[in-house]
Amino acid sequence: MASSIAPELQVLLDIEAIKQLKARYCKYADSGKNADDFANLFTGDAVLDEGPDGVFSGRAAIRQMYIDLWPYFKLNQHLVLNPIIEVDGDRASGEWRLFQTLTTIHPDGDRAFWAVGQYDENYLRVNGDWRFDHVKVVTHFCCDYDEGWAKSPFGQVLPAAAMEALGLA
Repeated sequence: MASSIAPELQVLLDIEAIKQLKARYCKYADSGKNADDFANLFTGDAVLDEGPDGVFSGRAAIRQMYIDLWPYFKLNQHLVLNPIIEVDGDRASGEWRLFQTLTTIHPDGDRAFWAVGQYDENYLRVNGDWRFDHVKVVTHFCCDYDEGWAKSPFGQVLPAAAMEALGLA
């Protein structure tokens, strides 16, 4: 049966649904206790590309990354801004700006960081719900709060032992 919603209105509803998907991504990413909820935002064979911090393929790998990473965080706050979302039927793409504050646990004491970057994303509508199909994070800087991005745009967010444990060293 054909939808009685005008195509223009459907696009707006889809854009809002994708914004809600991204809001849940941030909420779960920042909680440290919602690995299943976070992973279920993705299609079964989705890719989460964190660049130098790893590429995770499939919902199970994304879930495991979340579980493995969170013991090294004390605080994580994603603030996403300026969405540009294009919808084409059951597929969509989006760009978001990221401002993030985080505190990580180090042997010599907790360290605060701030980061700025961009998300480039592809979405699929699966059984009526939007899911992430591919997320690429491009980090412009992730610096120690005390140093700032002008002096040192990239700091050591995780201690060396954590990087090794996560397979990122």
